[in-house]
Amino acid sequence: MDLPEFLVCVECDSPVYVFEWDGSRITEAMCTACGNDNPMLFTTEEDYGEAMAANERPTGSSES
Repeated sequence: MDLPEFLVCVECDSPVYVFEWDGSRITEAMCTACGNDNPMLFTTEEDYGEAMAANERPTGSSES
């Protein structure tokens, strides 16, 4: 997967532009809006859009 332009915090739906990516998954991220720093509680813009289109709440990164 290519490096995403930004991530979305699953806790507060805010975009996050500063994060660490190892080529396939999120390794570090921090939401300045709510303080979330759990990499599993962030998702890519693409995954977030798909979840919203399916009328589902995103659950965080599915990458392991």
